[in-house]
Amino acid sequence: MFGLETLLANLSTTITDVMGTLGYTGIFILMTIESAGLPIPSELIMTYGGYLGSTGAVHWAVAAVVGALGTGLGSAIGYAIGAWGGKPVVDRYGPYFGVTRDKMLWAERWFCKFGESAVFYTRLLPVVRTIVNVPAGLLGMNFYKFMAYSMAGALPWCLVLSYIGYSLGAHWHEILRYEHWINAAVAGLVAFVILGALGLYLLVRLGYVEKQTVMKYLSFILRV
Repeated sequence: MFGLETLLANLSTTITDVMGTLGYTGIFILMTIESAGLPIPSELIMTYGGYLGSTGAVHWAVAAVVGALGTGLGSAIGYAIGAWGGKPVVDRYGPYFGVTRDKMLWAERWFCKFGESAVFYTRLLPVVRTIVNVPAGLLGMNFYKFMAYSMAGALPWCLVLSYIGYSLGAHWHEILRYEHWINAAVAGLVAFVILGALGLYLLVRLGYVEKQTVMKYLSFILRV
């Protein structure tokens, strides 16, 4: 246990040093590395980004967007390894990116169960959220669809973590104590957005709400 605590402390110090020095650039770089498969917890990266927002060094929401963009680049790197390298390269070098044979089998089962949307679901889960990158490329998933699913899952994850770090302020590191609550919060947020969108769609289709009214009140999101 002592070894794990020491490792987390050293990792936390490295993360805070990089982000404290580079700001948004540091967030982007670290989230790219994390999403490419190297063991850097996004929980630490994005909550510290939120904490920096509480100090005024960055804006917590912009930090979340930057983190999501970094996730996108890292995901593309993992996808390229699977798509261009093929199974021999994945078997040989995959473990360096956290993709062992057991994890590959786990990812393939997710693809069989949920289809391509598995890319979206896994983005909302800790530890395994980057595992599907390489298998997606290896299995020939459409790259643009892969990136769309990746970003759709990455943005709410980064937003929730960053806002929690912003709210906790100097106590941002306590995020590790409430990891299971965070997962539930992200899943709940995504479910709420999806159900809300479906509800609006049905109301418009059934004629209870005019499309123009919906577009008017959602213009700040849709930019129309």
